[in-house]
Amino acid sequence: MTRTVSIVVAALIIGVACGGCGQKGPLYLRDSPPPGVKPPKAKPYEPVPYPKDGTQDGEQRENR
Repeated sequence: MTRTVSIVVAALIIGVACGGCGQKGPLYLRDSPPPGVKPPKAKPYEPVPYPKDGTQDGEQRENR
């Protein structure tokens, strides 16, 4: 009796897992959106200006 119940419970669990919880069609992933769905545009590249005093970032100028 307990063996039959455990087999039925296992079959129900497998059946629910294979059902995909109601998922219909292919899974939507943000890396490859379906045709017609466009991701938002990225911010355009803005060049970094050179420092005016000729020092590198993070360096301090020595006072002589």
